[in-house]
Amino acid sequence: MKNQIKNKIKFDVILLIIVLLLIVIGTAAIYSASSYKAKTNEEINNSQHYLIKHLFRLGLGLILMILFIKIDYQALQKIAPIILAFSFILLLFVLVGGVTLNGSKRSLIINGIFFQPSEMAKYALLIFLSVYLVEKEKKLKDLREGLFPVLAMVGLVVFPIVLEPDLGTAVIIFILSLMLIFLAGASIYHLSGLVMVGIVAAAIVVKIFQYQGDRLMAFINAVRGVSDPAYQVLQSLISFGNGGFAGIGIGNSRQKMHHLPQPFTDFIYSIIGEEAGIIGCFILLILFLGFLWRGLWITIHAPDRKGQLLAFGITSSILVYAFINIGISLNLLPVTGITLPFISYGGSSLIMNLIAVGILLNISVQINQGVSKANKGYKNYLKVTSRSRIKKRKK
Repeated sequence: MKNQIKNKIKFDVILLIIVLLLIVIGTAAIYSASSYKAKTNEEINNSQHYLIKHLFRLGLGLILMILFIKIDYQALQKIAPIILAFSFILLLFVLVGGVTLNGSKRSLIINGIFFQPSEMAKYALLIFLSVYLVEKEKKLKDLREGLFPVLAMVGLVVFPIVLEPDLGTAVIIFILSLMLIFLAGASIYHLSGLVMVGIVAAAIVVKIFQYQGDRLMAFINAVRGVSDPAYQVLQSLISFGNGGFAGIGIGNSRQKMHHLPQPFTDFIYSIIGEEAGIIGCFILLILFLGFLWRGLWITIHAPDRKGQLLAFGITSSILVYAFINIGISLNLLPVTGITLPFISYGGSSLIMNLIAVGILLNISVQINQGVSKANKGYKNYLKVTSRSRIKKRKK
């Protein structure tokens, strides 16, 4: 019976369980962190307002995840240029007619629904690079013929996002791209130079866009409280202080009562720290490390080189976002507006991350199908050899 179940379930069950646990924790955290704001808002006056919207997006994301588990990742890689081109067009639409929130254009409104094309563009680029880097692997050591064309494709995604401006997302996409390029075999010396260029470019962007500079100064001055933008970080640290080891209880957060800005988006980890304490934060870290473990396992055992790069890119993306968000909450990194995967409130990131998990699970399906084929071949080999031995003995 157990063998029959194992034969039917081809995807990585442990990875799926980890993701579902993160989703459950995220849903509970969103409801707890958003209920007070929703209830006290005169226009909304419903404590479940954000929860209902989240559940709708979650349902859509899970359906798409199941769909992408069934779609061969190699089929997606074949149409990677089309997906990337479509994402680039959407990014241009954001610059022309996007919705301005908190001083930047990041979203489009489609039938009344906010959508961030940068979330789609990130994964579109990773899918494209997983194909392109393998096909151009022998030329990657060459700066002009190998590396520059790749960087041009990365720039098509990063540059419009910088103009929104969304420096945090742009930097992360650039870092993820460099990680894939390095894994594909590019020169470490060339990449080191690119990192330096990236740092200079980021410094220029911070200088041009005042709010980015304010965020950096808030990070530097947060503990001393000498900068107004540091208020978010200070309130975040107070949340962890309130929570202590075991927390003050689920739903009992005081910081969500208009003290901590964005308690169910950028700083939801702080609310978890307040309500569930160090224990709750530690459990969340363990789950993300578990995701890293399964993601790297799939990366190592992927059927081909393209699958390895794609699995690594998806795993790295989710983990980099997670640890940057956690680092921001703990004042280890400057505020960037990065959400916590599967936990924070936000439709675009949740849906795209679930689609990415579906792709990752499909790669694990291909691994298990390859193993089962190998096992069948070995069993057939044993049958043939045993029959031949029996015939020889009879003779």
